[in-house]
Amino acid sequence: MNVESSNQSNLDKLSQALDLTQKMSREIDNTLGDPEMTVDEVSYWTEYPTDLEDFMHLMNKVDQVKKAVTHIQNDMKKKLAEEFRDKAVKVGNKVIVGKPQKTWKPYDKRKVMDYVGDDWKEVVNPTFRTTGIKALAKQRGQDPNVIFDSLFFAEESGNVTILPESKAPKYMQSMEQGEVKELMKRSKDAS
Repeated sequence: MNVESSNQSNLDKLSQALDLTQKMSREIDNTLGDPEMTVDEVSYWTEYPTDLEDFMHLMNKVDQVKKAVTHIQNDMKKKLAEEFRDKAVKVGNKVIVGKPQKTWKPYDKRKVMDYVGDDWKEVVNPTFRTTGIKALAKQRGQDPNVIFDSLFFAEESGNVTILPESKAPKYMQSMEQGEVKELMKRSKDAS
């Protein structure tokens, strides 16, 4: 394949990715007013290439479009932040509030650490990379799981997920109105 046809193929895939993005956007707009229709029911599935290489090439182009859209959104938010600093404006069903936020960043982290020294407990509320803790234990010749279990505990918080009936597991879909089912608890002993 020569360079010209390769470039044309890339442009074709990018064009196809942009077309899919526009169609998805239209489908989402159309489903907003219809609570019965979900985005999963969109009509562009038939436009995916059947060849795996073409499919992955298209997927990469869609990923590039996604990154570009995110970049554009961030730039647009920056523009709004500049334009409406310390102001609020209503546009349609949205309100833009331009309230600047300050985050303090060190010029040099090592200088800050040197200054704090042994008093770090007074000023640092650390978060830990658990994979880093396990890697450190392994590096020190210790059992990573034993060290991890001796330093961390699992804290459960109440969490609820609200699903449309059609997205719930089949056994939940067949429940009667108001029926309560106990969910199976998983434990280390059960495995």
